[in-house]
Amino acid sequence: MSVSALPVSSPDSAREVFLAAGMRLYPELGYQHLSVRLLAAEAGLSPGMFHHLFANKEAFVAEVLQRKYDAAFAELQLQVRPGRSVRENLRDALRFLAFFARAHQDWIVRVFSDAPAVAAIREFIRQYAGMRHVSLIIDLLARAERQGLLAPAAPLQRSAFLMGAILAPMLIGSRLQASGLLPDFLAASFAPQVMEDAAIVQRIDWALDVLFLEER
Repeated sequence: MSVSALPVSSPDSAREVFLAAGMRLYPELGYQHLSVRLLAAEAGLSPGMFHHLFANKEAFVAEVLQRKYDAAFAELQLQVRPGRSVRENLRDALRFLAFFARAHQDWIVRVFSDAPAVAAIREFIRQYAGMRHVSLIIDLLARAERQGLLAPAAPLQRSAFLMGAILAPMLIGSRLQASGLLPDFLAASFAPQVMEDAAIVQRIDWALDVLFLEER
């Protein structure tokens, strides 16, 4: 839906309108098919205004991705609250990440499919999105180890175990199902046993039970 009816009175507001249009169009179209003409039509502004506001399409998409990620990361940080146990904070942070990944698989698929051909997207993943949420999880795990709640282990090994146990079944399974590669006997039970809230939370609890010494 175009936002051409909205008043655009300054370059800043025009920039916001273009970015909002990019948020709507990028997951559907991806980098290659997201043209300046389509963005301008969606925004109700001129292609010339786009070129005035953004260096190029690559820089624009990188800004769209950064904005999307910043909003999600701000919510993730809210899951870590003072006065609670590190396990409670870790559980809620992992739950948020899993629910976010489930709700935004279209974004995740687009970003990783576009990255090999678009330098700005690769840089966004390597230097920005690929660091912050992983660092938050690693920091929580390190805090738990300092409190004697975890056995010593390599930080990346622990975080990789959690992501593999919690997110991989959902993300990989969804792609297999979308491609018609998931066997029928698995496809029938995939959503309730892998994708639904209770299934995700159960995987989180299982994974934390394995790591946390206090539960043994």
